Amino acid sequence: MEENVEGRDPVKLIRKLSLWGVGAIIVLLAIVVAFMAYKGHRKKLDESAIVTAVTESTVVLREALGAGASDGTARVDPLLARVKAAERSPRADAAEDYVLGTREIARRRAEANRLAPQTAAARQALLAHLAAGGQRNDAWFRHAGDLKKRVESAYFEVGVQLKALDGLIDGMNESRGRLGPLMGDKLLIDTPALSAGRERIREELKRNSEELDRARQVPIG
Repeated sequence: MEENVEGRDPVKLIRKLSLWGVGAIIVLLAIVVAFMAYKGHRKKLDESAIVTAVTESTVVLREALGAGASDGTARVDPLLARVKAAERSPRADAAEDYVLGTREIARRRAEANRLAPQTAAARQALLAHLAAGGQRNDAWFRHAGDLKKRVESAYFEVGVQLKALDGLIDGMNESRGRLGPLMGDKLLIDTPALSAGRERIREELKRNSEELDRARQVPIG
């Protein structure tokens, strides 16, 4: 049986192996280039998402710190999701903290606004019951006591939200200080706006506390 001398030629075998090696290197380089291109594209998308999230969060934050603000929580949720999805970096982490702080302020502001009318309604119901004629029997006193507790509870719940807002502004000051060096201050809430918002909240908190004290002093006996 005749031997295949050509197939055993070491020179040709080395050449074939060399070609395979070159091909493998080319494929590997192509993969590396594609991966780097993807990383670069992903980084640009992440940076764009972070800038957009911070910019739009600042708009919501300004509204939440103003008078008669609407609930901006739903507007912040998708922004927070985009920042969370970004590749982790000091900038992404600081932006997430800023956006999350904005969401909490918007949520607490909306909750305080939702609860505020209940204080007036509860107080009016108590005063109406006290002013109404009729026999003041045990049932009347029990109902008056229940109405008074409802008034106190309504004011207390509003106070909880306002106190939380006051504390959250402290956190936002810290968040702003952390993110500012990484993104610049132009996209962030400014210190005067935070201070004005805090002053407004503290005035509300003071009025709420005074009204709660007055409600507690309403005689039902």
